[in-house]
Amino acid sequence: MKPRILIIAFLLGVVCSWACDDFLEETSQNEMKPSSADDLQQLLNGEVYVAGHSSDNIFHMYLELLTDNVSCRFVDDTWRLPLYEQYYPVYTWQDDMYELLETNGKTQGIDTYAHYYRGIKGCNVVLDMLDKVTGSDAQKANVEGQALAMRGYFYFMLVNLYAQPYNAPGIDVNEALGVPLILRSEVKDDYPFRASIASVYESIESDLLRALDLLKENGQENSPFRATDMFCYTMLSRMYLYMENWEEAVKYASMGLDKNPRLLNLASVSSSYESMMYPPTENVYSRNSPELIWAGYGNANQYDFATGYFTFVPSDELLALYQYNHGETGNRGDLRLRYYYKYAKDYAAGGTMYEPICGLCVPYPAETNYPIKGLRVAELYLNRAEANIRLYLENSEESLREEAIKDLNYLRSCRIETQDNSSYEVNYAGEELLSFCLDERRREFAWQDHRWFDLRRCGMPEISHVFQASVVSAPVTYVLEQGGNRYVLPIPRSALDKNYNLQQNP
Repeated sequence: MKPRILIIAFLLGVVCSWACDDFLEETSQNEMKPSSADDLQQLLNGEVYVAGHSSDNIFHMYLELLTDNVSCRFVDDTWRLPLYEQYYPVYTWQDDMYELLETNGKTQGIDTYAHYYRGIKGCNVVLDMLDKVTGSDAQKANVEGQALAMRGYFYFMLVNLYAQPYNAPGIDVNEALGVPLILRSEVKDDYPFRASIASVYESIESDLLRALDLLKENGQENSPFRATDMFCYTMLSRMYLYMENWEEAVKYASMGLDKNPRLLNLASVSSSYESMMYPPTENVYSRNSPELIWAGYGNANQYDFATGYFTFVPSDELLALYQYNHGETGNRGDLRLRYYYKYAKDYAAGGTMYEPICGLCVPYPAETNYPIKGLRVAELYLNRAEANIRLYLENSEESLREEAIKDLNYLRSCRIETQDNSSYEVNYAGEELLSFCLDERRREFAWQDHRWFDLRRCGMPEISHVFQASVVSAPVTYVLEQGGNRYVLPIPRSALDKNYNLQQNP
């Protein structure tokens, strides 16, 4: 277990978890009960936030493997063969993917369900102890806001991984199963059932709105490793987008952009390491990036299924969405294909050119545990653009189309290096504009844990994955059917074993 800054003695009773793994795995002779708001902040730092100080900050390393952004490249190579077997269960959407991952030797980054509930427990403990500690009203309000914001975030991720999409056709969100909703830290004798999707979303909304009020007034000095009002604006705009409440999605995205409209212009990034074997010296998640909102999770070891071995790589369909011209001074095109991907040579396959092998890596020189995923201002632009397009398609109001075009073109102006503005400016209309906007989300957020959720909320389309396990086996095509059950991840067997009231997904 990683070192704990602070442990709460009475939490020993909370260890009997209903829904997930133990919150505290061991005790310490230095245990103490928090007595101040500063102590509770340290508890948040140690039990809720993990980015920047932990090697165990990979929450769901497998998520991109479920999508159409990844394809399998088979090569009969000693180093690769174990990786094909290890990640086969995810790439082919197996019902027991978690158990097979563990059996095949993969443990880091697969305890997603337990991880998020551990974080929720930490938030609940902090919230339940606020009235029992000393500190100024401002200090307590800041701590409360952070705990509420992170609890809302954790539940948002859980319900979008382990329940039907909010907008799934034919479901009643008031009846459809979400995830267990645990909002207090005290020990109970019963085991929680899964709350409805609507109930979980109501809790998320309540937490984020309350957190926003608190953090606007008291969290202005929080670092990007903590929740802030910008964190809340972004998550509220994302939540309402998923709920298809377009007006509210526009409202909160606009509030965030009113405070910080800045993006990192990739053309301004130093070219000292232009060689494709090095990542750039800075990137969108760098500490000094103007668009960084929250440096949350993920690290340089995030994509071990691809890095160096070319086993599961960016799909041809994804790469075709970019137009990048390596080596053309001042007119390189879409720089995201250069700066959002790690490159290597596939020597085992006889390759001589550098190719993209996986998603965003830490800037050079590498900080192994520095987070490569979280929240950025770019999402606010894309959330607002899509919501305005959806409204425009409903009522044909031209001003909404123009606002969406403006957002998309500004984002593209910071991503595309060109000598002619027409290379990045777009002026689509109707369904073509929506399709372009969704492609822009795919370009901007590929390998950053957005694609799976966008596929879910955009009709759950059919996906095909071709997989080959060995040189003597033929390639097999696996299909995730449109609206298929595996668009909802299976609840891990370990969680079901600890809570007999949990109901497995179909």
